[in-house]
Amino acid sequence: MLQLTNVGKTFNAKTPNAKVALRNINLTLEDGDFVTIIGGNGAGKSTLFNAIAGAFLCDTGRIYLDGQDYTFLPEYKRARCIGRLFQDPMRSTAPSMTIEENLALCYQRGTRRGFGIGVKKSDVAYFRDRLAELGLGLEDRLKTKMGLLSGGQRQAVTLLMATIVTPRLLLLDEHTAALDPATAVKVLEMTDRIVKKDHITTMMITHNIQSALELGNRTIMMDEGEIILDLKGEERENMTVEKLIDMFSQKRGKKLDNDRMLLV
Repeated sequence: MLQLTNVGKTFNAKTPNAKVALRNINLTLEDGDFVTIIGGNGAGKSTLFNAIAGAFLCDTGRIYLDGQDYTFLPEYKRARCIGRLFQDPMRSTAPSMTIEENLALCYQRGTRRGFGIGVKKSDVAYFRDRLAELGLGLEDRLKTKMGLLSGGQRQAVTLLMATIVTPRLLLLDEHTAALDPATAVKVLEMTDRIVKKDHITTMMITHNIQSALELGNRTIMMDEGEIILDLKGEERENMTVEKLIDMFSQKRGKKLDNDRMLLV
């Protein structure tokens, strides 16, 4: 479904400030896979997402989605079939526009029927039903401006925006990190429910090792731009946080010292 072959990226190449961000990444996701991604700061997690989403062109390798070569496809074209959520609830929405207007923009883009003026009446009922699934009462606040929502409400709507038309691939870049613990749990539950219901191939970056092992069907660990562990099946089912930390130490010859990962 998603295939990355020998993908590499170096920033400031051929300068004293050269930084190898991705090192020969080879990764294949099957249709419906839900992959959680962990790693310390600078491991290459968000850079990997940027490569897939087309934020920059890679130096080496190829990227395929559903058999189509996306390697040189512009970011705005990839956005038609790749949904993405960021850590900041303020990103990816228009705060001065209403909930229904934000949903309409994503719905029109995803269905490729062009952008019209205002919100089509025929779509309002659909938006209301989808918002009701979130269980936050937002179906009765379609006219509320996005900027007036709490962080958790806004991130929930953003999740719906990214999946209002089922994407081929969903990228979740620490989308609960800026939320309080209780709200983060709710948004993760919504995420899991939507992904399963619509059978969406998903990649989720998280610093919470326990969540990484509990959500989805596969866990990848990155370090210094490389995928160093790829856990699935029985190996993942029997994995614990302590075992994973030990595996990292054995694999890299150093201790995992990222406080965010060790304290959650």
